[in-house]
Amino acid sequence: MQSQLLSSIAMMLATHSCRILPRVTRETCKRFSSSYRTVKEFDVLFLRQQGVKFPKWHLTAPIRHDAHVKLSYGASVAASDLIGKQILERTVDDQGNTVAIHEPTLASYIVNSVRSATPIYPSDAETIVSLLELNPTRPGEDDDDQGRPDNDGAPFEVFEAGTGMGSLSLHIARALHAANPPVSAHLRHVLRSSPLARNVVAAGNVLELPASDAAILAAYRASRRAVLHTLDRSGKHTRAAYKLVRHFRRAQYLADMDFHVGTVDDYVAARLAASGGRPIFARAVLDLPAAHTHGADRLIRALHPNAVLVLFNPSISQIAEFQSWALTTGAPLRLEKVLELPTTSTADGVRDGGCGGRHWDVKIVRPKPAPSEDGTQGACPSEEQEPVVVMRPKVGGRVAGGGFIAVYRKWPEGVNRQQPEEPEEEAEE
Repeated sequence: MQSQLLSSIAMMLATHSCRILPRVTRETCKRFSSSYRTVKEFDVLFLRQQGVKFPKWHLTAPIRHDAHVKLSYGASVAASDLIGKQILERTVDDQGNTVAIHEPTLASYIVNSVRSATPIYPSDAETIVSLLELNPTRPGEDDDDQGRPDNDGAPFEVFEAGTGMGSLSLHIARALHAANPPVSAHLRHVLRSSPLARNVVAAGNVLELPASDAAILAAYRASRRAVLHTLDRSGKHTRAAYKLVRHFRRAQYLADMDFHVGTVDDYVAARLAASGGRPIFARAVLDLPAAHTHGADRLIRALHPNAVLVLFNPSISQIAEFQSWALTTGAPLRLEKVLELPTTSTADGVRDGGCGGRHWDVKIVRPKPAPSEDGTQGACPSEEQEPVVVMRPKVGGRVAGGGFIAVYRKWPEGVNRQQPEEPEEEAEE
């Protein structure tokens, strides 16, 4: 009798668990699956509007309540018809055209955004980030050094000169993001909704914040474990780059970076004075013409030993000029590699948004019946043609990427200085 009772209880528990488990699993998957992500205010979306002959894509500005998104064919769609829907759902514009909701990738977001300067294309930016060897650790994951270049509590700092459009800045910030503590919901809302300042000062304060919110932001900045400092001499470029980073994924990576306006020499000199001459940066990127004339000697003093310095230039001769300067001045740098970035092409900037590689068009089509000699259709309309596979390289509408990268490593002063190399002898045949 007792064994039968225990068996009945076990069956009841098993049945109850089976009823609950699918619901829990679905809710868990719903939180982590991007296809279930709900569209929220301030999201930037990629809308695919179905036209008469072919669809048109539109990268929206951050959507706001009570606003309308202008599309093609004189149509628009209300933001209220987008907010609350899930990615890949469909709606209809005011002209009756079907509009599919997509989430832009980082590559398609950069390629289709308004440009204030020529961007570093996503494929090139990914290469630079890879060469920087950024390996951030999460808070509490490594208690010995917490992923920092030294053990004095200083954050892991990356310096970028030449913000431009902000493409590389956004890629680097995304790579550093995991090292920092989470941003509170209130601060995240402040970052994405506060008005922009009319004039960007040298400190890079782009937002107009009340004192209370400014204090919250300052407290978070003091807690960061990895920071990108990006500098441009143009306040206009800095403001545009700030907007680019702020609009992507509702300012997800904005708190990981600080913007500065001015010259490399002035900014680095101020940082060295504040640190008492101690090294500051673990990584640095110079996207500048004639980089050695923009305070490179002072920047090298601000690099930690074993720090990586990356130069990005459109011409190989600019790399050679910097190398000649480094040898002449005895800079404690060693050139590790020089790479030529491949050029690619983009056809539509949607799914091939400058992400590198040669894009191919692979699709299944049903051929049209071949016309007969008298001009009429040769095949009976009721006879369907067999589908065929079309495979061919895509023809791009514009060239993306290209340029040269030099990777240097900082050595301790007086150790292993570079020397001019002897020319290689040609091998005898």
